[in-house]
Amino acid sequence: MPTRLVQVCLFKEDGAALRRFCEVTSGQLEVDNGELLSFHMGGPTVAHHRPSGVLGEDDVLVTLEAESPSAVDRIYQQLVQSGLEIDDEPEDTDWGWRVFYFRAGEHLFFEVGSEIR
Repeated sequence: MPTRLVQVCLFKEDGAALRRFCEVTSGQLEVDNGELLSFHMGGPTVAHHRPSGVLGEDDVLVTLEAESPSAVDRIYQQLVQSGLEIDDEPEDTDWGWRVFYFRAGEHLFFEVGSEIR
């Protein structure tokens, strides 16, 4: 079940170092609205966001896109069957995606989702 890397987002109060890194390595600003700063890195983006909700200082969220909402559910089931402890079940979001999250380490989260069409 293939997924594709969509975004890597650093949650940190001060994003100046990441901004400078992305300006040099990408130079392709996507969003800079005061809440989110992101740069295109080929297809995926690298982004900065201030800590919010369960995502705290120095947390990194990696977003992977599945081919469909039903693929999100299948991936979730396979991960659970493999013995991994997944943080929550797939859900439909206000922003039009079906997603679930997996905490892989102290500061590393994976978001697996697909646009609801």
